[in-house]
Amino acid sequence: MTGASDQELFYFPPPPSDDAIEWPGEPIGKSNTITRTKSRTRYHDKTVDAKPGRREELVNAAVEYIVTRAATEPIYMHDVVIHGVKVRAITNSRHLIDFWRENWFSAAEWKEATGIEPPAHPRVIVYALGGVESQREAACYSHDTSTVIFFNTSYYGQLKSWVLGAVGRVLASEFGIHSIHGACVEKGGKGILYIAPTGTGKSTSSYGLMTYPDTRFHSDDWVYVRYVLWTKDGQPFAPTLVETPTGQGLRGYRCLPWLEAHRGESVRIEGLGLRNEEIETTSDQIDWAQSVGAYAYTSEKIFYLRSNLVENFPESAYEILHTDLENVPSIYPAFAEAHRPVVEGLVSLLLGSSDPRIRAYFRGLPRDEVATLLGRLFAFDNARAMLDITRVLPRERVFWNPLEPVRLGCVFLLKRDRQDPVVMEALGLDKFMDRLLIGLTPDGKREIAYNAYRTVDDEAERQCVASLEGEAGATGRPLYELFLRRADVPGSLREEFSLFSVLHQSAACYDCNTILQQDPDVRSRKEAVGLTIDLIAKVATTTPRDLRLTLSDYRRFLMAR
Repeated sequence: MTGASDQELFYFPPPPSDDAIEWPGEPIGKSNTITRTKSRTRYHDKTVDAKPGRREELVNAAVEYIVTRAATEPIYMHDVVIHGVKVRAITNSRHLIDFWRENWFSAAEWKEATGIEPPAHPRVIVYALGGVESQREAACYSHDTSTVIFFNTSYYGQLKSWVLGAVGRVLASEFGIHSIHGACVEKGGKGILYIAPTGTGKSTSSYGLMTYPDTRFHSDDWVYVRYVLWTKDGQPFAPTLVETPTGQGLRGYRCLPWLEAHRGESVRIEGLGLRNEEIETTSDQIDWAQSVGAYAYTSEKIFYLRSNLVENFPESAYEILHTDLENVPSIYPAFAEAHRPVVEGLVSLLLGSSDPRIRAYFRGLPRDEVATLLGRLFAFDNARAMLDITRVLPRERVFWNPLEPVRLGCVFLLKRDRQDPVVMEALGLDKFMDRLLIGLTPDGKREIAYNAYRTVDDEAERQCVASLEGEAGATGRPLYELFLRRADVPGSLREEFSLFSVLHQSAACYDCNTILQQDPDVRSRKEAVGLTIDLIAKVATTTPRDLRLTLSDYRRFLMAR
C-alpha cells in the first residue's frame, strides 16, 4: 500500500488546447472520450424563465452559433423518443451525439419496439454547443418552453439527466407520470424499486438481485411510474384529464387526487392504458374496491452507467470493454498495488468464468494487462460506459420494450448511516415522505427526492424544506404534516410529493440501511453485500407491513421460514 489517495493513483491525459472540451483518452473499449467537465457544470440555471429576456438571449446565442458555423464544422441533429415524448438534440460534439444516439430510441426504433407511432414534433429541444466564445461553461433550462441549453461542456451525464428532468416535467404535468431517479428489478412477477443517493448500493443491490431465479432486470438509473385505476369492467388506465363539473379541465398529476376526493361525482375522464392506448370513461365507472396500482417503465435503450459496475458484477467487464466509454482514466502501477486483493479477485473470476466467450477473451490477454484494464474501469468513480444490458444478461431476463410495465410490489429507500443500528424498517407515510423531502446523502448533502437533476428551482425548494424543518423542530410535528398545511410550497415540490404519496399508497415501502459490514460476524464487504441482497429479496417476497430489524436481530429474520 502506498498511503496515497486514489486521486493520486490515476490520471487523465491533458487537453490538446486550453479551450478543448473533449479529447481522446488512453484507448480502452470501442472509444474513450475525456471531457473537461466530468460532473455538474459550475454554473447552472434552471430558472431562466424568471429572468426577463434571459431565455431568448441564450437561445439566440445558440442559434447564431449554429448558423455561422454550419458551413465550416459539423452540426448534428437527432430526434429520439423518451417514454413517448420526442426530444431533439442539436450539438457540435461528436461525443454527445454518439452517446445520445446509443442511449435512446430513435423514432423508428421506438415504433419497432412498441408498435406505436411516435409524435410528429419534438416536445423538448436540447442545444449542446462547445467552442462558443461568447458564453461561459453553463447548463440552463426553460420550463416554459421545455428547452435545455448547454454551452462549452460535453459531459454526457449532466446532459442526460437534465433531459430526463425536462421530459419528466412534461410527463407529470400533462400525463400524471412520475419520473424517479431509481433502479428496478422484477422478482416473482413483482417490481422492486430502489430510490437512493449515490454511494448507498443502488446498482450493487439491483444487479446483485439478478443472481436469484425468477428475476428480470428493468432499470439502472431512471424509472417512469404510472399510477393506475381500474374500470368496473377490469380495464386499467392512468387518468390524464378530468373534466370537473365546473368545466375546469384538470391534467396530469392533479387528476388522481381530485378523483379520490370526489368519488360520488360522475365526470368525463381521459386516460392512458398500460400500453399507451387512449381510454375514455367516466368517474362513476371506476372500481374503487381495487387499490391504485403503480406500474414502472424503463427509460433507456442502452444504459449509461458507471464502469465501476465491474467491482460487483465482474462478468459485465467483457461487454464494458467492447462499448463506448467516457472518462476512463489511466492508472499508475501503484493503483493496482493499492487495490491488489480486489483486482486479483476480479481477474481470477473472469479467467474462470463459466461463459466461454468471457473466459477465452481474458485468457487471451496477459494477466497484468487484465488487471490494468479492470483497475482503470473502477479507478474514477464517475467513469461511464454505454452498455447494452441484453448482451450481459439473456434477453428474456431484461425489460427491453419501453412500454412493457411491471407492477411495483415494494420500494426501498437505501441509505448508509453507520450511526443507526436499524438495517430495515417499514415506513409509514410520514417517515417515507420526510426521508424524501430531506434527501440526506452519505456525504451530508441534501438531494430532494434523491434526485439532484430535477429541472426545478432548487434554491426555492431547499428554502421551503429548511423552513419546514425549523417548524417541525419547534412543534414536534412530522415534516410532511406541516408540508400539507403550507400554502407557499413551490408548485414543483407539491407536484413531486403528490406523486410520491400515491407511490406509498400503491406499494410497501422500506428503509434499507446498507451497513452490514458493521456486524462483527460479517467477515468481508462481499459477505455484507450478499446478506443485504438476501434481506431485500426476503422482504420483497413477504412484504411485511410491520418490520424493524437491527444489526442484532436481522439474521433471525433471514433464517425464519
